[in-house]
Amino acid sequence: MFSKTFIIVTVSLLLIGCATYGDGIAGEAKKGPAAEALKNVGPTLAKTYTWEPFHPAMPDHLWMDAGNGRGVFLHFNKPVTDPKAMVIFVGEGVKGRFCAEDQPDGGKSGFVHFHRSHTPAGETGMAAHGHGGKSAEEGYWLKHVAVGEFDMMGMHFTPATAMNFMPTPASKCGS
Repeated sequence: MFSKTFIIVTVSLLLIGCATYGDGIAGEAKKGPAAEALKNVGPTLAKTYTWEPFHPAMPDHLWMDAGNGRGVFLHFNKPVTDPKAMVIFVGEGVKGRFCAEDQPDGGKSGFVHFHRSHTPAGETGMAAHGHGGKSAEEGYWLKHVAVGEFDMMGMHFTPATAMNFMPTPASKCGS
């Protein structure tokens, strides 16, 4: 299932990269994809990005269930209900617990942010948005990959780089 998720994220990055950088064939002027092809990207993705793994929902994300406890997402700069919202990250999530031993590759492959599945009312600070949680809580380890160059939360993001996006260190939970 990892390969399916990898392919979906790679294809998403390639579509965005093609729209930004053209075909890159030596000796030819850079051309972007056909306007009609780009117009079809949104409706095509909208049909598959309908899953919601978090409660309450994250208003600036769209999710697709990739199966086997994995999901891929589009992270926007504004809530997706805003017509001016733009994709700033693509990424993937792996189901797990808020435990160091559940964090994929110990965070070395970019899965550094944990978001719990259910956030109870009354939480404050970052926890109110589902970030981190209590030891062993269920949720998803997330990897964000920037699709543009921008500054956010005091960090500089560049295209197609896995970033240390909002790390939420977890402690060991034991077996």
